[in-house]
Amino acid sequence: MTKLYSTLAGIYHEMYKQLFNYDEEHRFYDSILKKYNHHSILEIGCGSGMLARRFLAGGYDYTGLDLSSEMLDIARSEVETGKFVQGDMRNISLDQQFDSVLITGRSIAYNIENEEVADTFAGIHKVLNDHGLLIFDFFDADGVMHNLNNFEHEIQIGSKRICRTSQLKKNLKTGWTWDWIAQYTIEENGKKEEHEDFATLRAFTKDELRLFLKLAGFKVKRILDDREVIRLIAEKA
Repeated sequence: MTKLYSTLAGIYHEMYKQLFNYDEEHRFYDSILKKYNHHSILEIGCGSGMLARRFLAGGYDYTGLDLSSEMLDIARSEVETGKFVQGDMRNISLDQQFDSVLITGRSIAYNIENEEVADTFAGIHKVLNDHGLLIFDFFDADGVMHNLNNFEHEIQIGSKRICRTSQLKKNLKTGWTWDWIAQYTIEENGKKEEHEDFATLRAFTKDELRLFLKLAGFKVKRILDDREVIRLIAEKA
């Protein structure tokens, strides 16, 4: 597992509160769930619980699932009323059935093998109620593979300065994949620490996702493309 979700889980939690618009993300999911009158939801890739608190405030029957125990420790400490389960999206084993399953934060990108994608969708199909929805966002291969640019994020939180420099390199071993090499520098009160992290991520074409989902027993209802992020809504057939 990448250090970002283990050793650096606390840094992730601090950084992404500034880098990510969780209110906007929640509004999108909330609008879909209310449209279909869905109440029980499973969020895969729930991380440190930033969306969880918003869903719970909205009265949803919420369960969060994440592979990282460190991220879940933060979620449980900050969202005491939430139900959080440690687990792998590629091997979901839950007793409860849900109206909707959400894969948030483009977490589907960590399934780099075709078999992993198929196992994820098959497991989700099993825990959805009849005509339940799967909603997730993903990196679009056509856009990503032409724009693998290096970038830097710098965050100031009180006396703490966090700088992340990211280098992206094409991989293409198992699909539209690339390697993400990140250097973290954390400075606070005259002290400095540095970390290096590595992950391989996958982008998808819309057509290959349609096929993956069809094979798993889903029907694609909508693909929403606003250039910044692409979201897909599929129904359990």
